[in-house]
Amino acid sequence: MPSSAEQENRNRIRDNQRRSRARRKEYLQELEQRVRRAELQGVQASVEVQAAARQVAEENRKLRLLLRHHGISESSLETYLASGVVIPPSASRVGLPSLAGRSPISSAVQRLEQVLEPRKALSTNSATVCRDSTCTSPSASPLSADEKHNCSMAADLISTMTGANPHEVRTSLGCAPGTDCHVDSSKISDAIEQLTEPAVMT
Repeated sequence: MPSSAEQENRNRIRDNQRRSRARRKEYLQELEQRVRRAELQGVQASVEVQAAARQVAEENRKLRLLLRHHGISESSLETYLASGVVIPPSASRVGLPSLAGRSPISSAVQRLEQVLEPRKALSTNSATVCRDSTCTSPSASPLSADEKHNCSMAADLISTMTGANPHEVRTSLGCAPGTDCHVDSSKISDAIEQLTEPAVMT
């Protein structure tokens, strides 16, 4: 017959073992919950990564189509990508790289001249022609329409090429906001040169 002290000791051991098993069970349950949460987060992250990858691939496809539409050949694009050259967010302090080995300004202007041929869909009645900092109607300009390029399209393309603000580009072209202007090649050349001219250190 065990003594009272021995019985209390056995009871204490059993209680300790029971509490230990309970703590271990709680710990295992917590670990299982963490694993499940990590798995769910991993699945969600995988879904988000896949969605982002699809979006990037689609944007890349559209950008390539846009470049081809604007006359940039696939071979020129691949050559540029393989060169490792990166155009900075704002090219106002550096010159633009030339895809065809020509000077950046002349190459850019020639490309813009090809892209910005006046569209037949544009209404010559509503369009205006920019001279210096003012816009006039085509009937008031002695220049023919085929010597002019759409200001909005020119501003968008120059902004894409240089990283400059579109409003700043339109100002450089001499076009007032909200107007449907046309500019000649010399203004496009001057605007690109101005926006890509290296900053003068003082």
